[in-house]
Amino acid sequence: MSKLSGLASRIRGCSTDETFDLAGQDAASILQTITDAFAEPFKLEESVRITFVVGAGKLARQKYDSKAGQTLTNALRQLYEYEEDRAASKGSQGCFKSQHDTGKNLFTVVVYPRLAAESQAGPANDDDRAACHLYPIPLPLVEGTPLHAVLLSSEGTFEQMASKACQSWSQKKNCLEAMKVAIDMLQQMDSKLIGGSALTEAENAFYDETGGMASLEKKGDIMKSLMSKQVTGGQLTADELSYLQKQVSDRIASLQQDIDSAVQLSQDKKASKFTAQMEKATERRKMLEKHTPQAPLKLKHEAQIATLKKQLRPLLTLEAGAKGRMLTLKETKELAAKDEILAEIEELEWASQGWFEDDESFEIRLEACRKRLAVKSSSSKKSTSASGKGRAPGTGSRTAGKNTTWLTPGNSGLAAKSKAAKKNKPKSSGGVFAAMMLDSDSDSD
Repeated sequence: MSKLSGLASRIRGCSTDETFDLAGQDAASILQTITDAFAEPFKLEESVRITFVVGAGKLARQKYDSKAGQTLTNALRQLYEYEEDRAASKGSQGCFKSQHDTGKNLFTVVVYPRLAAESQAGPANDDDRAACHLYPIPLPLVEGTPLHAVLLSSEGTFEQMASKACQSWSQKKNCLEAMKVAIDMLQQMDSKLIGGSALTEAENAFYDETGGMASLEKKGDIMKSLMSKQVTGGQLTADELSYLQKQVSDRIASLQQDIDSAVQLSQDKKASKFTAQMEKATERRKMLEKHTPQAPLKLKHEAQIATLKKQLRPLLTLEAGAKGRMLTLKETKELAAKDEILAEIEELEWASQGWFEDDESFEIRLEACRKRLAVKSSSSKKSTSASGKGRAPGTGSRTAGKNTTWLTPGNSGLAAKSKAAKKNKPKSSGGVFAAMMLDSDSDSD
């Protein structure tokens, strides 16, 4: 192996569990570090846990590249066939998992490297290894990833897939940027061929599988059309709307400078052209100003998370009430499920991150989900508390253990009509089907 960079060398020198903070590292340097550090299996007798800090909360978010985690995990997947395993633990090899340390508000990727005796990973030859270093999208593409699906799909399939898998405007924008990177790579390969150099096996596969630049450019046009419709329809979050408003304001300011310059130089045609562009940009700004920011999309697994949090509430209450005393055996068994539920909630939260969704946008959706569920929990507690209070006779509540209803004077006739209606009501033969029809799934992929 060639001489490694300082960080890659320190990673390869791990003999015990270590943590590395990627603050200040851009995507290119992270890709280079991971490529160098994990190119060969680690010569260790026992597996180690290598933790990379790839992001943080609002106070320290600016220290990390927005694509640090994605770059790291994509490199591991695509270069050396590491697999994501959320159940990975000490002793695991060739896998990684993403985590959110809620206590420190840090986002991390934990890697369990391959050991020398187990490894069969890595690019097939030196030429392919060089190709992996050359391009921003590592080659070969890994089957089953969003990028693989986008680049290799037909135009018809892509249009349907893009609308469903990239629901937000930001996701569509990030997907379009990824396709532009792929187009740039194809242009580099074309230049290589024109210069008389042969493509590597990985480059040939990429060129053939993507269908060339024409196919990607058509899919790019499809994505631009979908983004335009979303903007016109006002389906934008507060952050997306703010971004677009700033973008168009900057455009107008730039065009005004161009118009002033053209007028000074008596370039009437240019001035007329810039003025027409200015009018379009001004209309776009007016349209954006009329839009109302939309709430962030719900998480894909929000319904399941809500169910788990409902199961968690009594356990947290039990834990809080047990402070300062010994737990009973029954309480100990009940509380044993708490950590499992918390881990499952965290896993479902991470699994809800959409295709090409950056961490910042996902964190906003995640916080919105947590607030919604917290409000539901608070409302549920108030409702339970109110229903548990005793009611005086005559308020319509049932007495404990009896099927007797207290009635206020004047309601006896209503009660009789109600009983008669229940008696004459025909039995439904489609109760289960009706329940299924009413139980619509509002969660979005």
